Amino acid sequence: MNPISPGTSRNSRADEFPLGGGEMGALVRALDWAKTSLGPISAWPSHLKATISLMLPAQAQIVLFWGPEFVALYNDAYAPTIGNKHPRALGRPARENWAELWDDLEPLLRRVLETGETVFAKDRRFYIERHGYPENVYFDISYSPVRDEAGKIGGVLCIVSETTERVVAQERQRLLLRETNHRLKNLFAMVDAMISLSVRSARTPQEFAEALRGRLAALLRAKELVRPGIMGTEHAAERTTVDALVRTILQPYDDNTSRERISTGPNVVVGAAAVTSLALALHESATNAVKYGALSEPNGAIRIKWATQGNDFRLDWEETGGPAIVAIPNTHGFGSVLTERSIISQLGGKIEYDWQRKGLKLRMAVPLDRLSV
Repeated sequence: MNPISPGTSRNSRADEFPLGGGEMGALVRALDWAKTSLGPISAWPSHLKATISLMLPAQAQIVLFWGPEFVALYNDAYAPTIGNKHPRALGRPARENWAELWDDLEPLLRRVLETGETVFAKDRRFYIERHGYPENVYFDISYSPVRDEAGKIGGVLCIVSETTERVVAQERQRLLLRETNHRLKNLFAMVDAMISLSVRSARTPQEFAEALRGRLAALLRAKELVRPGIMGTEHAAERTTVDALVRTILQPYDDNTSRERISTGPNVVVGAAAVTSLALALHESATNAVKYGALSEPNGAIRIKWATQGNDFRLDWEETGGPAIVAIPNTHGFGSVLTERSIISQLGGKIEYDWQRKGLKLRMAVPLDRLSV
């Protein structure tokens, strides 16, 4: 059967340009090029047509900028890289649709057009607005001149490969490694301080081991509340709350009685960087209460309240039912030193002791922006 319909000459199919080329080939055929600066397809030079014929079926991401206005033609593989600029960018001067990055893009194109030099770069950053919001995107690029038979340059053929996903993933990995290294340094410094001060304050090796073991266990329990998220959401996921942290630290001292030890406060976020410091302060306060304060007596209790005031987080620790305090301690033990280091030095906060006869009242204040990181 004759595939050519009646009234259609064999030459009309051969004269059609471009042949094939997928969606972009169809768009090129449908566009009224006579209304563009390139003029009708019938007037296009042979080297322009040859370049387009090679470009359209290619699987590589390719855009051709032609003439002094850098009129854009591109293939199906390239179209997704410009988002909502497609398909209006086809046949239009590049300046119209790449306006936000034109100060960056134009010198590259003119360098090729005017010197004949090929411009190549890996992971080249560009600023673009292709989905209704600004983005920094990355491409491997190779911009080459397109010459006619006499060697005159008519346009710039840009073969690109978007590498944004890989570059961003690598940067996240670098940041994660830096953050991990920073946290490890802080942790080792803290453990080193605990060891040094514990050696000076412990009366026996057994006392030293038990105290250090308890502090490390408190850190571990606190850290278990903080779970890293999937790549790209680490900081959003590495959070716990004051309520969860307080209950976790005091859980070992729960004797299953009805005594109220914690008064729940508002849902205040504690970030991964702050959780260690606040956990140590709470652990040391609880340890002192076990040794000398309310938790050393069967009927003793601790009531903890917290709230936010302006830009600060405030926590009140009140002990009752313990041994009567007959005199204010005139020395600071290691627990108190570590508590103050955690709140003042590491979190930029304040701590106040009120040694009342019926029990210690302790107030901690920490800037909210330091607590949440």
